Amino acid sequence: MRLFLLVLMLLPTLVLAQAPADGYLGRVAVADQSEAARTAALGEALTQVLERAGGQPLASQPRLQPTLARAPRLLQRFSYERDPASGQLMLVAGFDRRAVDAALSSAGLPVWGQVPAVTEDLPLSIDGLQGIGDYSRALVALRSLPGVRGIAVLGADGSRLLLRARVEGGAATLTGASSPLLQRQADAGGAFVYSLAPAATAPAATP
Repeated sequence: MRLFLLVLMLLPTLVLAQAPADGYLGRVAVADQSEAARTAALGEALTQVLERAGGQPLASQPRLQPTLARAPRLLQRFSYERDPASGQLMLVAGFDRRAVDAALSSAGLPVWGQVPAVTEDLPLSIDGLQGIGDYSRALVALRSLPGVRGIAVLGADGSRLLLRARVEGGAATLTGASSPLLQRQADAGGAFVYSLAPAATAPAATP
């Protein structure tokens, strides 16, 4: 446990750097990291971004279909991560904010991305951590919640990790967010207190 606490004290800056930069990221499951799989997934990733920034389902906006065809050209950056619950490989694609906003404006849609949401720094805690592996799972799960833009590690109290999260949209956004790995606990003070779901164990081999 001492090693666990030492690592916690050394990682706050790294955690903040790993947080998503903005809402112009799409996450799509892919079979592998090949160029073909990535190209095939970009349309779905851009659909997520357009619906989030425009505030409306894309199916009702045929004027945005040409923009989807340009998804590879609007791509600015991409990376891969594992879904913390299923282990599925995910493509994380970041798109050109100006181009996305321009496409929405041309389609006559409001551009929610141009209206900065209130950002709050919220204290929270995650219980049930037993080591570095659980620490990593907890942070991945927290970063996947909508609105979370940064995470700072404040310390640990036994099996509980103490954090501060920068959340776009504030407490209201975090209240409505959920994760298969994080279960929010009832708290009379309204604080954000979570417990980490135990890691899945591999089935025993059959002789």
